[in-house]
Amino acid sequence: MKRLICVLILVVLTQAYWIAFLICDPIIEEIIIEKEVIVEVNNAESVVYNITPAEREMLARLVYLEANTESLECQKAIVSVIINRWQSGKWGETLEDVVYYPNQFSPARLIDKTTPTNTNYQAVDYVLKNGTTVEKFVLYFRAEYHFDWEGYEPYCKIDNTCFGYFLKDKK
Repeated sequence: MKRLICVLILVVLTQAYWIAFLICDPIIEEIIIEKEVIVEVNNAESVVYNITPAEREMLARLVYLEANTESLECQKAIVSVIINRWQSGKWGETLEDVVYYPNQFSPARLIDKTTPTNTNYQAVDYVLKNGTTVEKFVLYFRAEYHFDWEGYEPYCKIDNTCFGYFLKDKK
């Protein structure tokens, strides 16, 4: 009966692994370790960008909000723009700073109410392991059409999302 309760707790609280671990016996720890190995985000030798599980979750949720109906390729490009912004330092020092930077990712306010799909996690994990899929100077994306800002250059369009940059950022 105790194992059944522990398994149910794990299923209900999939995003709160530590709670299940605190309540249950070591069987849960084995399940958690197995899940981390499948994700392989915490293995620093096999990743380009090493982030926390909470940052991974935040990125997957933002990808869901920004491009859930787009292809995996497009979702990877969106993750890449977010990573590029983080690496540039222009929107803050942390991924959380970048995601919640004022007037940037408007759906970010809904992150806590969002459940990402496997495809969203695949997009995040791919970029973390392999690096960005767009050039490091590509810092913007928009649905449907490119921005008409002075100095803005289109980079590409994937599905219904346009990616671009400013000439000053292409160094």
